[in-house]
Amino acid sequence: MKPKKPIISRDLADLMRPGFMVEIDPADVDRLGLVEETALDEADAWESNADVENTNEATDGR
Repeated sequence: MKPKKPIISRDLADLMRPGFMVEIDPADVDRLGLVEETALDEADAWESNADVENTNEATDGR
């Protein structure tokens, strides 16, 4: 038995209805607080990279 295809909806009221897949505009996602961004920004990524010891044999630890 093949699973049923979801019903595609844009109505936020359908979020809790079984069998519905709701497409949400990115602005609504932000407004409703549905996703929390936890990624590092570029400056923090570079700063955390400075803490990593180079153990690459190809560069002889340089």
